[in-house]
Amino acid sequence: MLKETILRYILYFFFYSAVGWLAESCYCSVRPRKWVNRGFLTGPLCPIYGTGTLVFLIFVSPIKEKLSLPATIAGREIDLAIIAVFFAGLVMADIVEFSVSLIMEKMFHARWWDYSGNFLNIQGRICFKHSIYWGIATVGFLYVIHPFVNRYFSRIPLDVVEIALAVILVIFVIDVFDAVRKAMDVRALIDKIKKFRSDLAAQFGSTFDDILSMGEDEFREFSKKASKYKNDVTDRIAEIRESFEILSKGYVSKDYRQKGKYNRMFIEFPMIKAAARAQIDNLEINIEKIKNKIKSTIGKDS
Repeated sequence: MLKETILRYILYFFFYSAVGWLAESCYCSVRPRKWVNRGFLTGPLCPIYGTGTLVFLIFVSPIKEKLSLPATIAGREIDLAIIAVFFAGLVMADIVEFSVSLIMEKMFHARWWDYSGNFLNIQGRICFKHSIYWGIATVGFLYVIHPFVNRYFSRIPLDVVEIALAVILVIFVIDVFDAVRKAMDVRALIDKIKKFRSDLAAQFGSTFDDILSMGEDEFREFSKKASKYKNDVTDRIAEIRESFEILSKGYVSKDYRQKGKYNRMFIEFPMIKAAARAQIDNLEINIEKIKNKIKSTIGKDS
């Protein structure tokens, strides 16, 4: 019985990951009016939904099955246990979403979603609106969706489940490795930008803001020191921009020889691409401001 329970739970994980992927992809495809393959993986799975549903089944379903709070409201019999299910699902889903966001940011040095602009958010990882959605989804899932799904899935012979899971698991593992590799490419770009900033601060002993706020005499001394790093700074900015273009498009301008395959993380998670572009643009703008200030300072000296 334990083996069958575990296998069927794994089957539910993949099934609801696929359902979640389909729902989110359809939702995200409405605004751009083109199909968006939403999710960390290339295949039709969003594991966070599969994880969430398993959490509902393991931790919240017992509340639904064992807790009974009958009440009569407006002449109708209502089980108020549904309210407990709502809040339990809300809390458990928030824990999952917060944890996944934190783990992925630690692993890949990038934010995969950000609710910072939303009402009552915590570190931009979870927010009030989405928490309410999760609570409603928990109620709908445990009272309507899963009983219907379970009714049919329980009829699938165990040997068929084992064969299906063996095939799915192989494909899933390959997809996970490929997704991690792509995410590590994004991490490498983000780390390259951070290292460039830290190297500049170490070389010059100042941040961009400090440099641009220097007085004329202090800046003259800085410009003399900076002149020997001019070519290195230009080359490294170009290298960072080139890496970004390769991940974005799979190619860069004809002035560069390097080519590669675009990174779908930039396509399916535009927030990550926008954040990387903003950091690179900020670097280029500040470098240009420093160059212009050096020119104006040299012009005064001459």
